[in-house]
Amino acid sequence: MKFIFISATISAFFVFACGQKKNDKTFQVFNEGVTLNLDAIDEQNKGNFEKAASLNRQSIEKFKETLKLDSTHPVVRTTLAHGLYVDKQFKEAIYWFGQANKVNSEAAVNFRGLGLCKINLGQIREGKADIDKAFSMDTTKEIREITIQDLVDVGQLAFEYGDGYIGQSEQEKGKAYKEFSVGVLILAYEYDKSRKDVALTIADFAKS
Repeated sequence: MKFIFISATISAFFVFACGQKKNDKTFQVFNEGVTLNLDAIDEQNKGNFEKAASLNRQSIEKFKETLKLDSTHPVVRTTLAHGLYVDKQFKEAIYWFGQANKVNSEAAVNFRGLGLCKINLGQIREGKADIDKAFSMDTTKEIREITIQDLVDVGQLAFEYGDGYIGQSEQEKGKAYKEFSVGVLILAYEYDKSRKDVALTIADFAKS
């Protein structure tokens, strides 16, 4: 799972931070969470995946602590949800992305997160609806490219899982994962038909 934040969300972190007093406990704890998350990204980029996962889990705890200190914090629900998404706690992440929209304000990054979580749980149609909402709220090229690549990654990983189950003689489970994989990749291609690499992958996977 990639550690990706949309730039607008990162900007929100620091806009909030700059508005806090330096001795504010909430400021300190939240920034510790952000720092841990950024360190997790750095470690993943180095290929240190276990360390990255550990740092991400530590950031989750900091964001939970922040929420206890200040339930009105403007972005902590989103950062907490994202950390949970990266940790593959999809149901928990859905709850917190939803809370972020409800308690603070609706944002494209939250709908994007909701959509990806639902898709990871096999709910492609429901996830697409949330992603469509995100794209309607944020029309930049960046959010589309990041989200499409996330979908490609989900699809490819699901196919690998399918192969793994088939290798363990769990044919039905393996077949289900592969069908899900192709469905996610088709969605990615629908969002960007210039991705010929995705089209080729779909054709290749469909033969298996």
